[in-house]
Amino acid sequence: MDSIAEIAEQTITRVLEGAAFIFTDPLAESDIPPLQTWEADGVSLKFKGKPTGMMHMWVSEGFACSIAANMLGIDMESETAKEKGLDALKELLNMIVGNLMTAAFGEEPVFELGLPERIDRSLLESHGDNPHAIWLQADDNPVLFLIEIDPAV
Repeated sequence: MDSIAEIAEQTITRVLEGAAFIFTDPLAESDIPPLQTWEADGVSLKFKGKPTGMMHMWVSEGFACSIAANMLGIDMESETAKEKGLDALKELLNMIVGNLMTAAFGEEPVFELGLPERIDRSLLESHGDNPHAIWLQADDNPVLFLIEIDPAV
């Protein structure tokens, strides 16, 4: 069986392509931005069930506008794209986690998804340095995903 990280990467790629018309590739280690200076926006989403955990998503600042524009079919420079960037990130993460739970654990377990929330930037370094971090390149932008599974549940 594939590891949760492999399933997550496949799911992330599929959802980004299908929902936001954004294509991804693995990000080369040499292209990972310096975490202390990377201007990034982040969102997280908790899930409960078997298992319980949380997924985090970080994107380059401004890339959220591109995601919103693609999802809404509007110009990237529009005020609406700028205003809806964070909401687009949250919706995208919600779709990713929902699809991931089904792909990884099947349709039988019931999962309760929380509400996506903005992440405090102070968490970025610990997320990016995590050995389980999933770094992708999306439209020439680095994106970071981290899934945390509670081992006690």
